[in-house]
Amino acid sequence: MPLRNTTFTIPEIHRMFTSAEKLFFIGIGGISMSAMAEFSSSFGKEIYGYDKERTPLCERLEKVGKIKYFSTPDNVKGMDLVIFTNAINEQNYEYKQAKRKNIPLISRANFLGYLISLHKQKIGVCGMHGKSTVTSMLGHIFYCAEENPTVFCGAEMENFHSNFKFGGRACCIFEACEYQNSFLSLPTNDAVILNIDYDHPDFFSNIEQVKESFKSYIRDAKRVFLNCDDKNARELCHKNTVTFGFDKCAIYRGEIASTSKSGTEFKIFYQGKYLCQAKIFQHGRHMVYNALCAFAVAHSSRIPIDKIIQALFTFKGNKRRMEFIQKNDTGADIFEDYAHHPTEITASLSSLKEQGYKSILCVFQPHTFSRTHFLYKQFTSAFCDADKLIIASTFSAREENIFELSEEKFATDCGGELVTSIKEIAHRVEKTDCDCVVLMGAGDLTCNLRKQL
Repeated sequence: MPLRNTTFTIPEIHRMFTSAEKLFFIGIGGISMSAMAEFSSSFGKEIYGYDKERTPLCERLEKVGKIKYFSTPDNVKGMDLVIFTNAINEQNYEYKQAKRKNIPLISRANFLGYLISLHKQKIGVCGMHGKSTVTSMLGHIFYCAEENPTVFCGAEMENFHSNFKFGGRACCIFEACEYQNSFLSLPTNDAVILNIDYDHPDFFSNIEQVKESFKSYIRDAKRVFLNCDDKNARELCHKNTVTFGFDKCAIYRGEIASTSKSGTEFKIFYQGKYLCQAKIFQHGRHMVYNALCAFAVAHSSRIPIDKIIQALFTFKGNKRRMEFIQKNDTGADIFEDYAHHPTEITASLSSLKEQGYKSILCVFQPHTFSRTHFLYKQFTSAFCDADKLIIASTFSAREENIFELSEEKFATDCGGELVTSIKEIAHRVEKTDCDCVVLMGAGDLTCNLRKQL
């Protein structure tokens, strides 16, 4: 069972943080933990941490801190404050040692909320799909407009070559994650709601619980940016709402003008009147939603239209979000995509078809047994645009297969074949007669495959 979030107030964390000299991060190689460690180092704090493996993010952090890749009784010795990821449980050695030594422990979300609170304008991007893309889009737009934002993103942003951009204290743009209600710990002026879908069944019992969490998140926001095309998001009420979408009722309305291999052009209407036309190099209706949302937030923040359009045009995307990897032996384009929810899978495969690929091989790694179990029916209809489908072994993350799921039956029900050997998957990827291959999932599939390709 993963650890729950702590509930310290911002003044309480401020007192702990200002008096601390040595900070220890459990799971420092994580996408969010590494960003917080890097940010904390700018205050002159001594940074220490533990992770079970040396990731590229760890390698970068080794320049500002000391990281251990094995557990010893001395790892947290002498530390003033320990920040932990929710991915661990109470049996984590460093966590138990910190508790035994009475070192203050703060959860990832609780500590991130404190760091965000140090900024004047706080823009939180939430939703089940597209958070990382819109966060990095907004970061790039504000940076191009010389607003010098601080950006915390759940993916590595190609424009910044990092998951974190250190800026000034005027503006912080951050990804607000709903898992375990983490976003309720994050102070927000502008709350961005991209969509509301059922996910994280190991925490949320049903869609109604999810919607209640989103209602709580926007309660204290000064302004809410809402996707009015999303039926669940549409139910949210706030006195200061700015809507975006394709529906005519949207304050910022989008209309796709053209699509091609080189990207997507779309028109933007503001309060019913034509405003401008923009182009992004990404594909798919979901990416236009993301760009339209970013435009709405930036324009409402008084960033000039020409600056926004230029930034969207130069936006390079994020790693693992339909990222081109290489061509295979037969000349097929190989992409990596983070899609792990049925809604995301459908959108990503549709975007590839939209680009003109005639035959797609999809290699999908399910992410957690609980998601597969509770969204089973949705998964079985999500791969319609894949001409060939390989299902890899499940990335279990924090879970065990208590549902007694048959991976072979799941693969068959989805219209594919279960292949558990990474070497065999790599061989099929290299020799496929399809003109496009997409490696899909939020686990370690691509990392393992790249060693074979």
